[in-house]
Amino acid sequence: MAPATPRVFTIAADRPFLDVLAEAVLAGFPLEGAGPPAPVALARWTILLPTRRAVRELESIFFAKSGGRGLLLPAIRPIGDIDEDTLGGNEPGTGADIPDAMSGTAQLLLLIDLIDDWARANPQTRLAQEVAAAPHQAAALALSLQEFLDAIETEEVDAALIPGLYDLENARHREAILEFLSIARERYPVRLDAETRISAALRRALVLRHEAQRLAKGGAHGPIIAAGSTGTIPATRDLLKAIAGLPQGAVVLPGLDTIMDEESWEAVGPVHPQYALKQLIAALGVAPAQVPALAGAEPGARAWLASEIMRPAETSDAWNDALTAEASRLAPALAGVELIEAQHRQEEAAVIALILRNALETPGRSASLVTPDRSLARRVKAELMRWDIAIDDSGGEPLLRFGGAALLHVLADAAARGFDAGSLSGLMRHALCRLGRAPDEARHLASIVELAALRSEPALRSLAELPARVAEAQPDGRPGQHLHPALARLPPADWEQAIAYAADLAEALSALPVATGAGFGAHVDALVKTCETLAGEDLWAGDAGAALADVIASARAEASRLRHCDFARAAAILIHLLRSTALRPRNPRAARLSILGLLEARLMQPDLVVLGGLNEGIWPGLPDAGPWLNRPMRETLAMQQPERSIGQTAHDFVQAFGAREVKLVWSRRIDDAPAIPSRWVLRLQMILKAAGQEARTGRSSSWPRLARALNEPASVRPNAKPRPRPPLAARPRQLSVTRIETLIRDPYAIYARHVLKLQPVEPIVARADPARRGMVIHEAISDFLRAYPDALPPDALAELLRLGHAHFAAVLGDPAVFSFWWPRFERIADWLVEQERQQRPGIAHIHAEIEGRIALSIADAAFHLTCRADRVDVLKDGTVRIIDYKTGAVPSAREVRAGLAPQLTLQAAILARGGFTAVAPMQVSAVSYVKLSGGDPAGEDKGPDLGADLPQVVAQHVAGLVKLIAAYRNADQPYLPRTVMKHEDDASDYDHLSRFREWALAGEAR
Repeated sequence: MAPATPRVFTIAADRPFLDVLAEAVLAGFPLEGAGPPAPVALARWTILLPTRRAVRELESIFFAKSGGRGLLLPAIRPIGDIDEDTLGGNEPGTGADIPDAMSGTAQLLLLIDLIDDWARANPQTRLAQEVAAAPHQAAALALSLQEFLDAIETEEVDAALIPGLYDLENARHREAILEFLSIARERYPVRLDAETRISAALRRALVLRHEAQRLAKGGAHGPIIAAGSTGTIPATRDLLKAIAGLPQGAVVLPGLDTIMDEESWEAVGPVHPQYALKQLIAALGVAPAQVPALAGAEPGARAWLASEIMRPAETSDAWNDALTAEASRLAPALAGVELIEAQHRQEEAAVIALILRNALETPGRSASLVTPDRSLARRVKAELMRWDIAIDDSGGEPLLRFGGAALLHVLADAAARGFDAGSLSGLMRHALCRLGRAPDEARHLASIVELAALRSEPALRSLAELPARVAEAQPDGRPGQHLHPALARLPPADWEQAIAYAADLAEALSALPVATGAGFGAHVDALVKTCETLAGEDLWAGDAGAALADVIASARAEASRLRHCDFARAAAILIHLLRSTALRPRNPRAARLSILGLLEARLMQPDLVVLGGLNEGIWPGLPDAGPWLNRPMRETLAMQQPERSIGQTAHDFVQAFGAREVKLVWSRRIDDAPAIPSRWVLRLQMILKAAGQEARTGRSSSWPRLARALNEPASVRPNAKPRPRPPLAARPRQLSVTRIETLIRDPYAIYARHVLKLQPVEPIVARADPARRGMVIHEAISDFLRAYPDALPPDALAELLRLGHAHFAAVLGDPAVFSFWWPRFERIADWLVEQERQQRPGIAHIHAEIEGRIALSIADAAFHLTCRADRVDVLKDGTVRIIDYKTGAVPSAREVRAGLAPQLTLQAAILARGGFTAVAPMQVSAVSYVKLSGGDPAGEDKGPDLGADLPQVVAQHVAGLVKLIAAYRNADQPYLPRTVMKHEDDASDYDHLSRFREWALAGEAR
């Protein structure tokens, strides 16, 4: 016979829920007067809990309370908001006529296919046009639509009501959204019916209701308890109602507030932690006063404090009276509670890690971080690694970050980007990209290929060029071949292996991307096959490999549901599947520590609970109505408003706040923005201030100071500015005129390059850069001047453009670069030819790109000064003019006169001393920088106009050079960094080596 009043109980938030429940069951609950069940009889009990973690914890508690005696456990199963589908299959209560659920992968692919159909049927809408223009966007749309469908099916909203939303006053874009939602109300159900499948959310609801009907008809075969559920899902409420109506059934609610006054209870709304329980007990047909606490689980002082913190705003006028009347309860309520304010997120993570680390000092003590913030969780895990402490993380990490899944991600991204230099380098650097080689050998060969082919101009135009580019980079004694020292010293065998590695890599990647028109399955197969070629069997190694195999198997099994799929879309879908799959460690070394999400933390009460991320906007998060329905639409469909999520997270806060020892932690800043504590923290701080306990409000906590001390040395002694003094024998005895300027401005760069023999590595070539543009223009002009040193050809402009086009061929593969540079070169060529026509009558002969060298005796040792002049004009008046072409910045006349830019004046000195074999010693009448920008004007003679002072300036610069070199022939003269930089923020290739930022910030810049 069903009980007159539903059997509903509660366990206060400040009581250990599962411990109390286990004690009650071992005492005979929910049977009345039967006494403790025999160990064998306990197997007749069925206990339903919200999560699998709660199930495992309750099993452990039963084992612990058995005292080593033999014990048959009750049937403990999950019934949580996300785990209720485990009641399906062969479990009791599953009807044979309930169709199987469609997997999440199948649902996603089906929705993408339906979006394609809708877009083709509605080409006039903007959304359809965007999908047609970028098919991979359909994947993002499908993910959002999948969430929407889960929401309406979970809340059991009739999709047939959606057309009624047209009657509301909506903006045009809302009407377009409603048109799009025809997929949800018409096309999606039809496809599911055709496949005799239903969604996981709908199947869960059907299974729960079938179980409720079975129980209501007397199908229970023993005591049954549903504990810890807040009944937020309608089907769950029906099951709880059926259990509460059984003579041997009981529903145990988590933290029902039986302290709250009636007026406050009536004011409870969606943002209140009791809102879900208020709806549930109303559905169960009981009032708060009719819900007793299990024996020993009455609310204590902490539960009273939580109730006051959460008091509804409508009754806040009674707050002061309530706190005054119960002032004696405040001290015991705050026992074990600590508020901690960190300066920023990184400090918050360090504080939490230190608290958890400290918990391990007590044998057997357990501690958990409870937070909805996955970013904070990852930071805490990283901080714990300083002590080599692993932690049980319920959220796990995205599979995408591990092993073969990470390789597949990198490969898909590289293929989508056309295997450009940057993505190809990242792929080669992946630990599993081995191509059948040993790991160390593969890394070595990848470094050679990268340095030889991906860090040199011009950029690769196709992957097929890779082996040839590596072969071309081999040292062969060609004049002008400049190899990085790391390549120059490689033995021939390494070059052969690197070429073979490049060839194997190009062949392995040649199958990607798959040709247009292939289906999703073909793209997946091609990606997986290529990964297997790159990684071998290691692709499937370990837990990450097993999880990857499951994802791939699911994708292949459901691939036929998506009829049209390009490579970009396939890559986006696969990456989403890898990102949404969590990888969790099986046996963490520190099982006493855990990181729990809000759902996982329900009913769990370790010895110490740290509530992290307690900032407004994080916990609680901002309510989001989603992109599909606004608030009026949700109200019309009788859906819950987004504020309900605040109430749910508030309930999670209250439950965790009830732990014996709890630390509440938040940050004053998040990223670069100021942040405020959670609204619940602010309320607790107000209570503390009203009670005269300002010192406990968080800012005076010692934990942040201790966390900062972990990284604060006893004394800080930053490295001073380096002053290397290499022996004289190691100092350079030959420099070019451009290196002389470097020696003046940044001597340390000369030390690093010419003494330490450290040459910078060029960046990865994604596309041709301005330096390459200057080289191309110089080479074209040089060829023109060498071909016509005495007289211009009949069609000089056409000839210069022809030569330019030959050099620009290297960047023809990049239309954006070519279309920007070539028009500028055309303007430069037109300006230059016009200048030549005006100047050629006074020129006897032109020398282009000629080398010069002189030897100077300085400090009893020979020093060689070299140069490569862009252009030397022998004039008909018997003098010489030296010209240097610049496509970038040009030194000012003041810099030239001051000797800070002595390139041209030192070239004049070399010429005057016979250092150019192609030009006899002659008087230099002018030196000039010609700026070639291709803008307006296209070219410009920038001087410096030294006039009659030129011989004197040249002599001064030579004397200055002799003095400078002589200074560095003194063993006590250091090579200081950045002595006369043109601009303070100019970068040097060796700033990281000289630790510039460290000594500059320490006040050692001068």
